[in-house]
Amino acid sequence: MIVPLSALGPGEKGIVVNIAGGHYARQRLVSMGLSPGAMVQVIESHSMGPIIFSVGGSRFAIGRGLASKVMVRKL
Repeated sequence: MIVPLSALGPGEKGIVVNIAGGHYARQRLVSMGLSPGAMVQVIESHSMGPIIFSVGGSRFAIGRGLASKVMVRKL
């Protein structure tokens, strides 16, 4: 099932399928390692506030708006 990164809960993993959004959003997300084929795991996600995730052995935090642009295949 393909869902936005913002829909994953703590501990859930997914494979990045696509990044929707403009040039700036894509550039920022790819610089964090969120490119198609990358495995991502959500560390923390609350109803409000940033989403903390792990990709490639590093942890990052992004807002829900940006996280909703990352489409992942839920594992």
